[in-house]
Amino acid sequence: MKNKIKRILKSTPFNIALIFVLTGIVFYITVKDQAGEILHMFQNADIKFILLIFLLLVAEKCLLGWGLATECQQSHPNYRISQGIVNAYVAGLFNNITPGASGGQIAQGYIFRKQGVPYSNSIGVLWLDFIVYQSTMTVYVLLLLVLRFGYFYSNYSQFFLIVIAGFAVSSAIIVFLWLLARSPRFYTWLTTSGIHIGAKLHLVKNKEATLKKLDEQLQAFGREIVVLQTHKQMIAQLVLITVIRLTIQYSVPFFAAKALRIPVGTDQLLNIISLSAFVSMVNAFLPMPGSSGGTEATFVLMFSTIFNSVDAASIMILWRVMTFYMVLIIGSIVFAWAKAQKNVPIETEERIPTTFDPEVLSAELKQEN
Repeated sequence: MKNKIKRILKSTPFNIALIFVLTGIVFYITVKDQAGEILHMFQNADIKFILLIFLLLVAEKCLLGWGLATECQQSHPNYRISQGIVNAYVAGLFNNITPGASGGQIAQGYIFRKQGVPYSNSIGVLWLDFIVYQSTMTVYVLLLLVLRFGYFYSNYSQFFLIVIAGFAVSSAIIVFLWLLARSPRFYTWLTTSGIHIGAKLHLVKNKEATLKKLDEQLQAFGREIVVLQTHKQMIAQLVLITVIRLTIQYSVPFFAAKALRIPVGTDQLLNIISLSAFVSMVNAFLPMPGSSGGTEATFVLMFSTIFNSVDAASIMILWRVMTFYMVLIIGSIVFAWAKAQKNVPIETEERIPTTFDPEVLSAELKQEN
């Protein structure tokens, strides 16, 4: 019975249902006393700006697809940008419907193999993509914190510690991996004393399995460090792509305000980009699928210091629909299409699964690696 409940809680239908329930509750609480005003704003919305938001977000996924294709072409020259875009939308879909965005890379591994890229190569691509994105995002948010520290600390002191904590978590991940890959002394400590302490505190259940998994991940990470050092032009291109993607993602609330005819000038653009980035930092602590519920509430609370409550709630709804639910819809269509395509032959003897189950596929990929 206990295992059955666990399977249900981890299932995709349950997570999708949870997303809609949590979002519905937050939407209701947010708009219940001002539904008429919000509805009026949407009835008078500027369709041109809504279309612009849609096109910007499509461009963002195309940029991600371009980056993935650039990385794949190092080992598979015939890999197309269109295939990368398919992979990008599938990643967005499964990042949104799994807790902590844990299913995105598993789904990407599945699609890569359908497209003829073996797991041994796709894991390197995913590692490289993670390193570049995480590193670039950390520096990007750090610059925003430095540029706007005084203003936001005085106006958002109630949130700022959470924002700083979220930034620290994101930074710690990449620093931790770099230390493991570049510091033999730190690696030796972690694989001996560190994991031993974790086992004693019951934080590590299976010490041997943890050590084996750590070695496998470090080997993959180490290979991508070599790529970082020997393909500097490609890395510069990927960093630029990531900067543009982050700027698009974080500027959507600005264009949402424009779409709803809320007075906002370009002098507010940097503040809005910063607030959007800080909302994403807070989301690092939200374990729900798609950070549903918490994301909407955090957004309204933080943006209510720039806009009034009605405007902030209206912007949140349009922002969430365009950045989250639109990805669910398009991603679901793209994934269904990709899943129905014939498997592209791969040069190795790896087996391409005919069905997609994140838990089963994850276990298979680990065994094959």
